[in-house]
Amino acid sequence: MTSDDTATGRLLWQVTTRWRAAVDRAVAPLGLTHAQYTLLGSLYGLSRSGTRPSQRELADFAGLEPIYVSKLVRALEGAGLVIRSEHPADPRALQLTLTDKGTTVIREAVTVVHALQEELTAPIGGISGPRNRDLIRTLQDLLHPSEGSENMPETRVLAGQDISEAHGAVRKLHEQILHGSGTTSTEQITLRVVAVRGPWTIRTALRDYLRDQPQLALDQPAADRLLDNLEQRGLITKDTPVTLSTQGEDLLNRLTATVQDTAARLYDGLSPDDLAVAQRVLTKVTERADHLRQQL
Repeated sequence: MTSDDTATGRLLWQVTTRWRAAVDRAVAPLGLTHAQYTLLGSLYGLSRSGTRPSQRELADFAGLEPIYVSKLVRALEGAGLVIRSEHPADPRALQLTLTDKGTTVIREAVTVVHALQEELTAPIGGISGPRNRDLIRTLQDLLHPSEGSENMPETRVLAGQDISEAHGAVRKLHEQILHGSGTTSTEQITLRVVAVRGPWTIRTALRDYLRDQPQLALDQPAADRLLDNLEQRGLITKDTPVTLSTQGEDLLNRLTATVQDTAARLYDGLSPDDLAVAQRVLTKVTERADHLRQQL
């Protein structure tokens, strides 16, 4: 055994320290530290999937201690980047939401840090290089060691086709659930937006919000037609502020209950750890796809 064989811990510590210092410098102009960036980025990823986590849920997702997350959240709230509110399902918990300012800041920070990561990994071929992917697998093995890993067959790498097939299967399931109600998935999402993010004092603001949601793929005329249809069906109010009608509330409640019951059966037996990993991977894929799309 040589001294190089026992240098793992020292080298990991040095790389981590330098990496954190580099990120600190990069996000400082945005008023963030490395730790705040990590937490804000985690909240941003969860928010994009429609989740409004509690502090404990965010801590688990980010891999940070709850007491440390509480301190970071207070600082982010003081900076106007995060809002804490009562959790609807747990009076002891606080629910976290990004403010508009927080969303703007984290988007800028993600762009800055992605560029920094490309720079820092340049000596091993950059983010997309095979050596970086090998490094990621090595670090993951160190973080999540498994017994008998030497005898385990190599796991097939997740590909875009896998994500597309899963998305297609879940979407078909969702559409089948909604079919009997005469409601499309886009209409259900719109009803939820009106309920959760409303009331909307100006209809054009609601239309523009829907238009800006990439998963809906709506242009301005399509968003207007969507809202016109919901008005004609008596599901949202015609006058401002735009809110759900009684009929719209009843429909959304029924659909939500059915979807939640189906989701519980869909994810039954999958461990929370596996679901958390899947969430992180899909969030990262979404962020990178959006970033690459903006560059094209």
